[in-house]
Amino acid sequence: MKNDIDNYIKNIIGSAPSEEMYFEAIHDVFKDLIKEYIRKKINEDDELKKQISEVLEEFMEAKIKEYDSMAKMAKVTAKIGITSAPNSIREEAINDFMNTFRKEIDEIIRRTL
Repeated sequence: MKNDIDNYIKNIIGSAPSEEMYFEAIHDVFKDLIKEYIRKKINEDDELKKQISEVLEEFMEAKIKEYDSMAKMAKVTAKIGITSAPNSIREEAINDFMNTFRKEIDEIIRRTL
């Protein structure tokens, strides 16, 4: 009987949330409170809202330019590869480059949309 009680108590303790889980939960609550506080401060200041909007717009433009540059680099790389390929395998190289870069270009386009 004593063993049954010991096992029962161990099972209860074992099924209780760990200390770490409590710390994570408290950390998440603090993060949410900080987010609320920051949102409140941003919403109180129209100039700050405007600045954030401008910064986000500039950031998005920069990302689009980055993806555009990556696409241009892929095009130049393909052109170098095709130009340097012997005539006998040039058509095969063109098809290989197209298949390889089509996937990457599709991914770049998806990221920008």
